[in-house]
Amino acid sequence: MPEQYFKHYPTIDFDLKNDGNLIEAKDIFRNIRISEDAEEGITGYEYYYVDDQDRPDVLADKLYADSTLYWLFWMVNPHLATYTDWPKSQRVLERFIKRKYSGKALVSNQQSDIVGSSDSKFFQGEKVVGSTSSAFGFVTKIDPTNKQIILNDIEGTFINNEVVTGSNSSKSFTIISVRNFSDSPHHYEDSEGTKTTISTGNTPVSNHDYEQKFNDDKRSIKYIKLQFVPELLRQFKSMIRE
Repeated sequence: MPEQYFKHYPTIDFDLKNDGNLIEAKDIFRNIRISEDAEEGITGYEYYYVDDQDRPDVLADKLYADSTLYWLFWMVNPHLATYTDWPKSQRVLERFIKRKYSGKALVSNQQSDIVGSSDSKFFQGEKVVGSTSSAFGFVTKIDPTNKQIILNDIEGTFINNEVVTGSNSSKSFTIISVRNFSDSPHHYEDSEGTKTTISTGNTPVSNHDYEQKFNDDKRSIKYIKLQFVPELLRQFKSMIRE
């Protein structure tokens, strides 16, 4: 795609290769979506399943012999709103999950162990100490729905059936299990696959499995057949000059 097509677009820092190295690129993602009426008139679509090696530029080169035409994928796929919506490689996804769901979950027997009344609850950021292990960590998330608190910056190893106490709140409960936050329930699903926060009789979906499915669901994309691209580029050039 010739650079002059985008000379009026603002620039952004773009991690094109998903490797943490930013390059300056035109912010074409915000408003190049094909309208529904125009999309209905285009029959030259195919579907492609994006794998780990398929960066946007690599795939554009594979399909169009032009790596600069990667922006066409954003034009015809509603689930690609910004460059961050491109499916992550498995390595990048695991790193993302580890960062987003860092820490350990200390699980209690009931919700009131986590939040009782307005003056009976753990505090965000407070130190929590195990009575037997002397392990400690700091509260980064309070989750009464899943009967757990999430701790980071942990020293030592918390153990089941020990009492943990908040240093500031004095709130305490007996741990029934310790797990990675990434393994904690994101939500539950009933027999028909409908999401719910109700655990009884339903199947838990972990944070890790939720992010995995969310990423995998984005791997199926539409792309415009090569023979239709020249006319589309001509129309697009005319459109942005209006």
